[in-house]
Amino acid sequence: MRKLVIGMALATSALATPALARDNAWYVEVDAGGMIVEDSDFTGATGSLDRSQEFKVGYDVGGIVGYDFGGFRLEAETSYRRADHDGVRIAGVEYDGNVSDGQRNALSFMINGALDFGPDDGLQGFVGGGAGIARVKTQSSAPVGFNIDDSDTGFAWQAIAGIRAPMSDNVDVGLKYRFFNAHNVNVINAAGSEVETRFRSHSLLATLAFNFGGAAPVEEAAPPPP
Repeated sequence: MRKLVIGMALATSALATPALARDNAWYVEVDAGGMIVEDSDFTGATGSLDRSQEFKVGYDVGGIVGYDFGGFRLEAETSYRRADHDGVRIAGVEYDGNVSDGQRNALSFMINGALDFGPDDGLQGFVGGGAGIARVKTQSSAPVGFNIDDSDTGFAWQAIAGIRAPMSDNVDVGLKYRFFNAHNVNVINAAGSEVETRFRSHSLLATLAFNFGGAAPVEEAAPPPP
C-alpha cells in the first residue's frame, strides 16, 4: 500500500511539471493575416508633389526559423505583403479605383529579437522588433500623369507584439501585431523622374509554430521505499 501511495504522488508531480519544449530549442513558424497600409505621399527633387496613393485592406504572410533561448528568442524571417490600390489624391482631388489603378507590395528579409513574458505551459505574451531589407514595388496609374511601375530595395524595420499558447509540447498558436516600415523608397515615374515614397503597414496575424524538442524537465529520483 505504501508503494502505491508513493507511486501516485510521483505521477501527480510529473503531471504538474510544466512542459519546457520551447526553451533551448529551434522552431519554425508561419504567419498570415490582414494588413492596413498607410497612405503614401510622394516627393520629388523640389519637395512635395502633393500626390498620395491610398490602399484597400491587404494581406501579410511570412515564415520564420528561430531559436528560443528561454525568455529571449532570435528569428530569421521572410515575409510578403500586398495591398491593392484604392485611389490617389492629386492636388487635393480624389481619384478612386474606377479611374486609377495600381498596387503596392513588399518582400522582406528580417532578423528579429523577442522577449517573452509568462509561463511556457500557458498563455504567454511577447514584444520585440527586427531589422533587415525589403524590396518594395509600386504601381500607380491616374488620369493626370501619376504613372509609376518600379521597385526599390532598401533598409526596413518592424515592431512586433502578441500572445501565444501551447496546443501540445511542440505546437503553439498565437496572435501577432506587426508594424512594418520601409521609409525611403525611391522609384522612377513614367516621365523618367525619381520620386520618393514609403511603405508603412499595420498587420494582425495568426501564428502557428512547431518547436523541435527542448530541454526536458529534470526528474528527481524517487526515494527508496522504507
